[in-house]
Amino acid sequence: MHFTYKTYIFSRPGSRWRTKNLTYKISKYPTGLNKQEVDKEIAKAFGVWSGETDLTFTRKSGHENVHIEIRFEVGEHGDGDPFDGPGGTLAHAYFPVYGGDAHFDDSERWTIRSYRGTNLFQVAAHEFGHSLGLSHSDVKSALMAPFYRGYDPHFILDRDDVDAIQALYGEKTRHGSRGPSPPAEEDPELCKDPKVDAMFNTKDGETIVFKGKHYWKLTDNGVASGYPRRINSTWKELPTNIDAAFTYRNGKTYFFKGTQYWRYINTTMDGDYPKEISDGFTGIPDHIDAATVWTGNGKIYFYKGAKFWRFDPASKPPVRSNYPKLIQNWQGIPNHVNAAVTYKGYTYFFQDNAYYRFNDRTFRVDDADPAFPRSTAYWWFGCKSANRGTLGNDHWPFAFANNLDVADIDTHDDYGSLDSVGDIILDA
Repeated sequence: MHFTYKTYIFSRPGSRWRTKNLTYKISKYPTGLNKQEVDKEIAKAFGVWSGETDLTFTRKSGHENVHIEIRFEVGEHGDGDPFDGPGGTLAHAYFPVYGGDAHFDDSERWTIRSYRGTNLFQVAAHEFGHSLGLSHSDVKSALMAPFYRGYDPHFILDRDDVDAIQALYGEKTRHGSRGPSPPAEEDPELCKDPKVDAMFNTKDGETIVFKGKHYWKLTDNGVASGYPRRINSTWKELPTNIDAAFTYRNGKTYFFKGTQYWRYINTTMDGDYPKEISDGFTGIPDHIDAATVWTGNGKIYFYKGAKFWRFDPASKPPVRSNYPKLIQNWQGIPNHVNAAVTYKGYTYFFQDNAYYRFNDRTFRVDDADPAFPRSTAYWWFGCKSANRGTLGNDHWPFAFANNLDVADIDTHDDYGSLDSVGDIILDA
């Protein structure tokens, strides 16, 4: 069942705020949630948009005048558009020219980080898009699509949403694609040798780097303070020198080394591991180079040497007979990658001291200035003395092949539902 958002579309196209420093307040909270938790989720929802622009959002309280007022109401609540009870319309919002306020139906079961009920963060982020001037999108994967699709623990803003908000407020002021200028503190080990073993996102959206016996947490500015840490101090019984890792839609993280793999829930081993790759991931070779869940279709991709495999745990067999295929089908990506990770709607591939940004919408390495490959040390780890330009003499390691097989990258593949697949997916 689809539940709808509602916005007031009589506003003229392109309506936007004249200032980039906006204020908001929550005048009326939902009845079923802790106020502090609501404050965090609302701030996170605004952060979806400030992460791609120079917009700032400051929460106010009391009787202060603000740009965006947020209220949780039931039925008729004074704006001439009453809510309809559980289901149906979840919320509605006004464009900037009409005030920018956002109202949520308090008859809904608002939840946080749960597949049950209606996810507050995702609905709020959608409504605030309207409060900033965005209309509904006809791109099904976009946040601004007119239907609520359910909780997504690995939510990222679609490229369509990014393009739309930046058309109104401009791009975020920063040097390149990995956030602001490098941080003041650098990690000597990563700056000296930026080649990594594996990279992955946790179910909470943190980006983790594995190298040897250590791991680092990354931020938009580079390496978080307090790192490196020992892998086995956090993921007990996990070996060092991991080959690859990814977190799947079930919220579980999978680590691969040699012929074996391990499964963890957060940092706790989930059962009796290790297990053989040939048993849990039939059709996938041992000693893989990298793995990631691709945002284009939600399926798992494994890379080794010059080849890649697509693994779909909902299909039988999970690997189609026309695999493996050549990595050169991923236009601009070299063979023998060391790691792969998704980040804000892109897939990043790492090889030795360099990385490539693969555009999941155009199915090729992005054209950019400086061109790819770029220095992992500078752009990801904040090493100020590293090369910030294009690495190597050639921008592209080989001639482009044809586009990926449409059947293999169809962004409208049926992902299934975690409510129905859940923990039985992937060797449970």
